Amino acid sequence: MSEKIAFVGAGIATSYTLIPFLESLSTKKTDKKIELFIIDKSQDFFKGMPYGNRSGKSVLLIQDLKNFITEPHRTHFKNWLNANIDALSEEFMKNGGQYATQWVEKNSPLYKKDQWDDLYIPRFFFGKYIDEEVRKRLDTLVASNKVSITYVQKETVAIKKNDDKFHIAFDDATAIETDKVILSIGSLPYKKLYSDTIKNNNTALYIKEPYGVGMEENMNQIANFIKNRKKQGLKTKIAVLGANASGLEMIYKICDKLPINEYDTTFKTLSSHGVMPDGTFDAEKAKHFKAKHLQSLAEADNLSASAIAEAAHKDIDEAEKIGLGAATTVGIISKGFGALLPKLSKEELLNFACFHGNQIGRRQRCAGNHYLSVVEELTNLKRFEHLKGRFVGLTENQDGLSMKYKTGESSDSKESTENFNIVINCLGSVNLTADDLSPFLKSLVNEGLCRPNPSKIGFHVDENMQASKNLFIAGPLLAGNQIEDKIFWHLEHCARIIWSSSVLSKKLMTSI
Repeated sequence: MSEKIAFVGAGIATSYTLIPFLESLSTKKTDKKIELFIIDKSQDFFKGMPYGNRSGKSVLLIQDLKNFITEPHRTHFKNWLNANIDALSEEFMKNGGQYATQWVEKNSPLYKKDQWDDLYIPRFFFGKYIDEEVRKRLDTLVASNKVSITYVQKETVAIKKNDDKFHIAFDDATAIETDKVILSIGSLPYKKLYSDTIKNNNTALYIKEPYGVGMEENMNQIANFIKNRKKQGLKTKIAVLGANASGLEMIYKICDKLPINEYDTTFKTLSSHGVMPDGTFDAEKAKHFKAKHLQSLAEADNLSASAIAEAAHKDIDEAEKIGLGAATTVGIISKGFGALLPKLSKEELLNFACFHGNQIGRRQRCAGNHYLSVVEELTNLKRFEHLKGRFVGLTENQDGLSMKYKTGESSDSKESTENFNIVINCLGSVNLTADDLSPFLKSLVNEGLCRPNPSKIGFHVDENMQASKNLFIAGPLLAGNQIEDKIFWHLEHCARIIWSSSVLSKKLMTSI
C-alpha cells in the first residue's frame, strides 16, 4: 500500500515542507510507503529560482543573514557555512567580477570570526545548503524503503481531478496520477510588457524578465549588446523598470560584468513611488523617531484594516519629510502596525492581508550597501537617475526603444517619453485575474481546484492549507490567507516560507 504525493514546483517552500515531513516520517510507524514526485521545469530541485542556477553564482541576499533566516535554522546554516566557506568563496569569485572579489576581501575578516549575522551573503550559498539538507534526509528514507523518489524535470501544463486521483499533465504529452498535490510554484509570472520582435539588434534590446532564461544568459545578451555598441563608439542608455530587489540586482550585475569606468552606460529606473531601496540605518534618529499615527490607535475601539494602513502611510510620510529612509524606520513602523493587528476581527485581518500589507511593504524596501554603493557611484558620476511614474508602453524606433510613462496618479496626468537602448522588465508579477495569466493557472481556476482570494495574488485555503481536497498550497500563493494565528500578504521571504511550510508539513503528515 502506498501514497503518491506530487510537489509541483521544487523551490524552498517544497524544501522546508519536506524537511520536517521526512523527519516525522522517519519515526512514524506505518506500513504505507510514500511515493514522492518532485516536479520542476528547471534543474534547480530544492533550491528554486532565487538560490539556484537561474540566478547565477554572483548575486547576494537582499537581506542580512539575521533577517533572512530564523533560529534554529540560522545557527545550523552558519555552522555549514563555516565548514564550507573556502570552497564557496572561491566559487563566488570565479563566477563574479570585481564586486565579488571586493565582497570577499571586505567580509572575510568577519566571517572567519563566525560573524555572519550582518552580512549579505551570496545567494547560491543557501541554495547549496538547502539542497544538501533535503537530499540527505531523502537518501536515509529511501534506503530504509519508507520513501521512493521520482524527479520530473518537465513543465506542468494542467492538473485535473478524476474521482480521488489527480491527473498531472506535462508539456511533452506525458502524465502521472497521484493522491495528493502540493502546489509550490513560487511567485506569479512577470507582467508581459512588450511582445514585438526587435527589428534592429544594434539599437534595441528588451529583457522580458530577470531570471526566466537565467540571470547569466540575460547578462551575456546585455554584455554582448553593450560591447558591440562600444566598438561603434556608441553610448548605451539602460532603463530598469521597477525599483525593487530584482531591479537593483540587474544594475549591480551589469556593472559587475562591465566595469563602470570601462563602458559608457547610463541607467534610469522607473517606479511609482520614486524611491530606491534604502540601506542606511541611522541609529541616532531611530531612537527619536516614533510611529505616532500608529501609536494613536492603541486605545481605539472597532479598529479597521484601512485605519491601520492609513496611519502607517502617514508615519512613512513623516519619515520621508525628515529624510529618514526605510532601513531606519521599517522595524519601528512594522512593530507599530503589528501591535494593532491582534485587535482586528478575522474579516479585517484578511482585509489587511489582501489589500494593505503589500502597499505598505512597497514603501519599506531595504537592501544591502554592497548593492546600493553601485547606484551611489553611478549617481556621483551623473549616470543614474530614478524616475517617479507609471509605465505605459514601449515602441521601437530608429534610436532604440521609446518608453512612455505617466508622471501622476490621475487618468489625465502628464505622459512623458524617453528613448533607451536596453529596457529590463522588473516590474513584478501578474495577478490571478489577469488576461495574460498562464494557461496552467487559468486551468486550475476553471477546473474548480483553486479559487483566487481577494488579494488576487494568492489562492484561498482552508484550515488545512488546502485549496481543495488534497490539493495543498505552499509558498507565495498563500498570500492573502490566515494560517493559524498569522496573516500573510507577502511570502517571498525565507522566514515566512519556513514557518508556513513547517505548518503545512504537519497538515500533510496528518492527512496520510
